[in-house]
Amino acid sequence: MAAAMLGSGVAAHSEEVEEPNTFEITPFLGFMAGGGFEDPATGADRDVEDDTSFGIFLNLIADVPERQYELLYAKQSSVVEGAAPMDLDVQYLQIGGTIAYPQSRYVAPYFGATIGAARFTPDLAGLDDETKLSFSVGGGIRFPITDHFGIRLDLRAFITVLEDDTKIFCVSDPPSAECSIRPKGDTFVQYTGSLGVSFGF
Repeated sequence: MAAAMLGSGVAAHSEEVEEPNTFEITPFLGFMAGGGFEDPATGADRDVEDDTSFGIFLNLIADVPERQYELLYAKQSSVVEGAAPMDLDVQYLQIGGTIAYPQSRYVAPYFGATIGAARFTPDLAGLDDETKLSFSVGGGIRFPITDHFGIRLDLRAFITVLEDDTKIFCVSDPPSAECSIRPKGDTFVQYTGSLGVSFGF
């Protein structure tokens, strides 16, 4: 009887330890590259400088532990190159999900996709901010260290939908209305790699 009670206690403890987290938060630091515009007057390239980025993933378990809903926020503060460089903040706020393919207790590759908005904020007096439809695709690896703590490596591409025949970052006052740059094409694409620390609850 004692052995049976001990065995059931161990089994119950094992089940408790292996129960997946319902919610996960992952602040991250990364590096973002890509993205470019052109000068509307000369047609010269005005690329966004590669720079660091930061943000946060918020995940909620779906119908099975391998599937999660995901809310993503990322920000890069950089510079648009050119004869007159312009500081530019690029922010992404998107929602989507991930599907994991666990290889072991401590390695879980995953694939994910999100959709939402990209906001471009130029640091130049009189210029308007721009908010555009955007989505991302990517993947990575989760490395669970304990039941409630782990490391997450993420690689993804952000694709923002633009209209290549329009100018952006325009002065809003009609008497002096002018625009700084225009898109190179229909999309603005950036690539990012990030490393985050995950906390599960």
